Parts: sequence; C-alpha cells; structure tokens
Amino acid sequence: MFRRGAVLTVVAALGLSATGCGVDEAALRGSTDTISMSLNTDPATFDPALASGGDDYTVARLLYDTVVRKDSGNRLVGGIASTWRAEDAAHYTFTIRKGLTCSDGSPITPSTVARSLTRFASPETGSPGRTLALGSATATFTADDGAGTVKARLSAPWSDFLTGLSLPSAGIVCPAGLDHAEQLATGKVKGAFSGPYTLASSRPAVSYRLTLRSGYTAWPRFAEPLRGVPAKHLDLTPITDYSTIATKLVSYSLDVGVVADENVNRFGGDSRFATSSASNTTTYLLFNERPGTVFANRPDLRTAVARAIDAQTFSDIVSGKRGSVIRSVGSAKVPCVNTDRSSLVATDRAAAARKLKGVRFRIVGTTLLRGGNDYIAEALRKAGAKVKADSLDNANWATVTSAGGKDWDINVQGDNNMMGTLTSSLLRVMGPPTEKGGRNKMGLVNDEGYAAVDRAMSKLDRTARCAALRSAQKSFLKRVDAIPLSTLPSTTVVAKGYSIRTFDDYLDPATLRIVK
Repeated sequence: MFRRGAVLTVVAALGLSATGCGVDEAALRGSTDTISMSLNTDPATFDPALASGGDDYTVARLLYDTVVRKDSGNRLVGGIASTWRAEDAAHYTFTIRKGLTCSDGSPITPSTVARSLTRFASPETGSPGRTLALGSATATFTADDGAGTVKARLSAPWSDFLTGLSLPSAGIVCPAGLDHAEQLATGKVKGAFSGPYTLASSRPAVSYRLTLRSGYTAWPRFAEPLRGVPAKHLDLTPITDYSTIATKLVSYSLDVGVVADENVNRFGGDSRFATSSASNTTTYLLFNERPGTVFANRPDLRTAVARAIDAQTFSDIVSGKRGSVIRSVGSAKVPCVNTDRSSLVATDRAAAARKLKGVRFRIVGTTLLRGGNDYIAEALRKAGAKVKADSLDNANWATVTSAGGKDWDINVQGDNNMMGTLTSSLLRVMGPPTEKGGRNKMGLVNDEGYAAVDRAMSKLDRTARCAALRSAQKSFLKRVDAIPLSTLPSTTVVAKGYSIRTFDDYLDPATLRIVK
C-alpha cells in the first residue's frame, strides 16, 4: 500500500546525500547524532508480519532485520543470512551469520530465524506480505543450529521467494516477541527486535523516537559501502501535507522528506538539499467484486466506469503534470509490463452515461490522492451515477480497503511497488484476497489470471516468465477488474550533511547516515 512519507522513492541505484560549505546548517539544526524524517501517518502496527503500508514498512525495516536485503541492480545481499543457495524455485538453504543478537542480548540462531519465518509464512498469521513471498504455496522452515543453516521448502515453486524475504514484513522477530506475539503490534516487547534500532518512545500523531542499539554490527555488506555513520536517534514525525513537509525542510525541522506536487519547485537550485525523483508508485482503480457488491459479475458496469474517465486528466491532477499514464498496474520500467494501448478501454462518455445513469456506489481513496479521487467522482457523476466519495487518511484507507466486505465499491489505489516486480502489483487484482492474508483487494481470485502468475513464478527463464505475466495482465484487463491510471512521481529531499541509499526504486530507511 502507498504511504507517501515512509517509503521514500528515488531513481535507480542512487545514494542521496547533500554536502557542501557555507552556512553551518548543522549548528542551526541542533544535535548531529539525530536524523529527523517524515512519515505520512502513524504506523498501524509494529508487528512486521502485519505491516500493510509504507509507514509500517519503514519502522519494520529499522526495528527488524531480514535474512536478505536489496542492493542495486535488483541484486540481493546478505542480511541475517551470510549466504544462500537455491536448488530450484521451491528449495532454498540459508547460512545464518554467527554472533548476531536480539535487542535483549539473546543470540539469533537458525532456530530463531526458522521460528520467525514460520510465523510469517503461516496463513493464520495473515501477513499481507505472505503472498508476495510465497504465492499460494505453503512453506516449511527447518533449522540446523549445529550447521548454522535454515532450509526452506515450498509446496509449489515461487521464483520471487528470495526477493519476498527481503521485504520488511519478513523481518525476523526474536523469541521474546514470538513469545508475546499478541503484543508485537504495540512495539512494547523490547526484546523482540533484531534490527539496528529499538523503539524508545511512541507518541501517536506527534513523533516516534528510535534509538540505535549499542554494539550493533549486523549491517549488510552492500556492493557500494555506505558513507557516514548511523544516527544514534531517529525522530519520525507524521506529516500529512506536502507543503508542511517542504516548509519543515527549509526551516531545518526535518532532514529527510518527500514531496509529490509543486512544492518540489522550492528546492530547485538550493545547494542545501539533494533531490531526486522516481515513479515506482502507480495509481489505478480497483473494483470490489465480492458477492453482493454492485460490480460483482458486472463487467459491463466496470467497462462503463473506464469509459467515463480519462487517465491523462487524472495524472495531471495528482502529479502536477509530472506523471505518465500506464497500461497495466505496474510502471513502464517494471519487467514484463503490458505496453499495448489496445488492451485498455477507450474513453467514451456517451456510452458510459447510457450504462451508469442512476447507479449508486461509493468511492474511497487516500487523502494523498484527494484531487484525483474528486476527479473520478465528478466524472462518474457527469455520467449519471449517484456517487459517494470519501478521501480517508492512509491508515483508515488501508483498513477499509483491506478488510473485505462491502464498505466500498471503487478504490483509487496508490501502489508503491517496493519489490520492483510486476507480480507485486498483479497480486492486488488476482490471487488470495486481503481478508484471507493475500494482497487482492477486489476479493475475487480470477483463476485464469492467477494461474498465469503461478506459471510465471515456476519459470527461471525470463522469456517464458514474461509470456505468462502477459497472459495474467491480459486477463484482468479484459475483465476490467482494474483500470490503469498513471505513475505518481515523488521527490525525495535530503538536507546537507545526511544521506540515504536507494536500490533501484526502493529507498532503504536503514541506510540513513550522518555524513557531516
């Protein structure tokens, strides 16, 4: 799910930093052992397995380590695992680094890792990240503390498995947390953390302070070593408005933030900041197709909605004319993505009006896309529909659209693709539904499309994989389960004296460094 201020995206393989000479901004900013960064809203949970949005992912990455981590060029490097081996797409062996400890000083053993991953992979846990890592497969993790290894066996091949284990939601929870799993969401189980930071204080709607663990040495060995030193403290502040984020950056109240509208112009040519933009966030309309909803078994109504709207107009509104229209649920840079314009429903407002007149439904969307939500609602009203539209804060939007049920009919989806794979976004429109632990918000599996995804995940050859993924996209586009809209470029702003590393389009908050 998309949360603007937490997963800060930048261009491929770029480590952002800002340094220079002149005014002593360090003195103006105060303590140089602390980095302040914006969140979009309060994290919904501190349980990594239950993370469902960008702010959850940010704190999970900082509090919990994963067995592997993303590096540039879509490569993986060791995290808690030093090495790994894939026998095929269903069998893997991880060698666990020696000497790693939990936040209470207890050792991180292969048994610790296997127990945590078993919980993450269990359907009963209901992790939204489970289907990204496993698809519909089940997983068995077997620890050998003597050999220092964990073996993973999947019931069906899933070639995205390793990348899935790099996600923050696959963070390793230590025994103290697993023993009190019902309290993990609060962040108050102090011995639960395996990552570089612990949660020192939590003030919802105000700030969250994280403190660096003394003696922590488990930093990944990236191909390009990180510069600078990690901050002793991280202050994460929920801020819902781009203009406010920009103002706090220029007034030295924030060190790292992201803007996605005209406020980016405030940093052009300003040597106090480094900026960069990326477009791994996509937007599209999703229909609720659960039994009893207005769009269930009604491809004609879904087609009419597609005919009533114009993706370019939506893009111009939400991005200030900086975005680009898309022809699938992924951006044009994602491997195997559809680029065929003919696969999309063409705008035809007259035809839309003949079908939508008098139809009632509810639209929901995040406040981050408020202007776009309003445009969609107004376009459908002009087609004669009776529309109720609600722009919800990210936490409520994520809850409403992931809970199942009939509380919404159309969702204006903002999708931040951290994995950089087409499968990540396709699982929003096919596969296990959210109420059963999957990512599919529309609630209908789409057997044809999901079977194509399964075929793709069993292939190691890229050509064969792309052929299957094209079939999956063709399926949901033909059914009009979703309507592709546009990319949503975001600009990350980093103040002078600080840096943060990005890997392709994924910015890793655990790479925040002070470079003064």
